[in-house]
Amino acid sequence: MRRIILILTLMLLITYNSDGQTNITFKKADHYKTKKFDVAIFPENYFEFISEQRFTPSRQEIDKAEIALRNNLKISNKQVANQSSTPIIHIKLNKYKRQYFGYIDKNGDRILFINCFWSKNKNNTERWLTSEIMVLDGGSYYWNVKFNLAKNEIFDLNINGSA
Repeated sequence: MRRIILILTLMLLITYNSDGQTNITFKKADHYKTKKFDVAIFPENYFEFISEQRFTPSRQEIDKAEIALRNNLKISNKQVANQSSTPIIHIKLNKYKRQYFGYIDKNGDRILFINCFWSKNKNNTERWLTSEIMVLDGGSYYWNVKFNLAKNEIFDLNINGSA
């Protein structure tokens, strides 16, 4: 009986570790900072975020997404929802730090999930390089959007509400 339990336990551990989850090796995102933006690029082995197949975005893909944000965010933000007394995100884009996560959607498209938060927030000093920043409320100090690399389009803009 002990032998069966031991074998089952080992099989469970092997199955758990064989799905590509190598989160134990994740220490810190790639910090990519330019004069125009400050971002954290999370590797595909960052386990806490997406259940779909993941990939590590390249700096060239980040550059492409950043151009799209600068050129097209105003169009996606035409409703200016949740921004009455907080920053208008497309006007203050340079004031936000961003976290990039890559995944492949059900159509096989490579998607970047871009998580954005106000850079003046002292609570997120180095934590933003090691874990996804998630905040309830906060208005437009916290928002996210997706970017389809093949279609070169941003979509699913989500701006936090205010309590």
